[in-house]
Amino acid sequence: MTLALNVPRPEFLAGLAALQNITGKKGTLAVLANILLEADQEGLLMTATDLEVGIRCQVPAEIISPGRITLPARKLFELVRESEESHIHLEEQENFWVRISAQASDCRLAGIGADEFPTFPPYREDNMVTVSSRLMNNLIDKTIYSVAQEGENNFNLAGLLLERESIEEDHFLRMVSSDGHRLSMMEGKVEGDLSPIPQDRVILIPRKGAQEIRKLCEEADSLFLGVEEKQVVVKAGVFILVIRLMSGDFPDYKGIVKAINKAKYITVNRKIMMHSLKRVNIFTEDRFNAVSFVIENNKITLSSQNMDYGSAKEDITVEYEGDTMQLGFNGKYFYESLQVMESENIKAYINSEESPCLIQGDKDPGYLSIIMPMKL
Repeated sequence: MTLALNVPRPEFLAGLAALQNITGKKGTLAVLANILLEADQEGLLMTATDLEVGIRCQVPAEIISPGRITLPARKLFELVRESEESHIHLEEQENFWVRISAQASDCRLAGIGADEFPTFPPYREDNMVTVSSRLMNNLIDKTIYSVAQEGENNFNLAGLLLERESIEEDHFLRMVSSDGHRLSMMEGKVEGDLSPIPQDRVILIPRKGAQEIRKLCEEADSLFLGVEEKQVVVKAGVFILVIRLMSGDFPDYKGIVKAINKAKYITVNRKIMMHSLKRVNIFTEDRFNAVSFVIENNKITLSSQNMDYGSAKEDITVEYEGDTMQLGFNGKYFYESLQVMESENIKAYINSEESPCLIQGDKDPGYLSIIMPMKL
């Protein structure tokens, strides 16, 4: 049968806005640039995928005639976004053309047959755990910035490690990321049982998948999270997200954290440090963003130099008593670590001129960042 329906514009637009970001890039299968529309007695079911991340949502609609077809995601989204009507009418015509109308407007959009669209992966609902959206926000926001970019380092560093840990009756979820030069970790307590999430294997979520989970956090106060053999499933509101897990191992981050001696540290106002770094970073070389840190009694001197543009130098008052140290760090990495924090003051643990820096704050429980030093 050929598809025909009337759908409320606000719900239709909200679904399209979420799905059109998933659709495949140019160069992949042509049908992956489309959204699958399936109309039945339950309403309108919309699906998008790039074969790594798949998302679907149910939208209420008046079904005149059930059917299935795929339409270009971006064009359909733009048409619905620019419409000023409360309802949109869709009606399939010959050769997979679809008429899209709303009172004064009448458009035709070329589709592709639904049979060419990939099957949405099956998933289980009996092994999901409930996680607050606020916690998931924090886990992702405080780790995703240090995920390796595509083409950098090892393939397995292009994702976020997800772990669960139980200490007596308390249960925690943890996310960790690293690009080989820095590492960030965030963990938070979860009310309820986390045992359905396996502890005996590496769970690596690709960056794009984590970004889509982050968007779903806006849809509901809590998420349903399921971890299966090859995929992660997330449910929020009317949306279902399925993410294919990455394969491979993750660095021994626990060994790295334990190896840092916390005997010596610097206490500094986070915002003052951020503003100074922002100015000094203007004069770093773009590739390495090298900033010199000279640390002495109650003062850090930050400096940078660019052969083409000039140099910068700033003094910051800190709490520190110990030997003078001169180190080099990537100023951009340091700034990004502080940017996701909320603490007024942070502690930076540095033992020597060749040791990594561990950053923590009292108002950021469960979070830490480690930055490797640079040779200047």
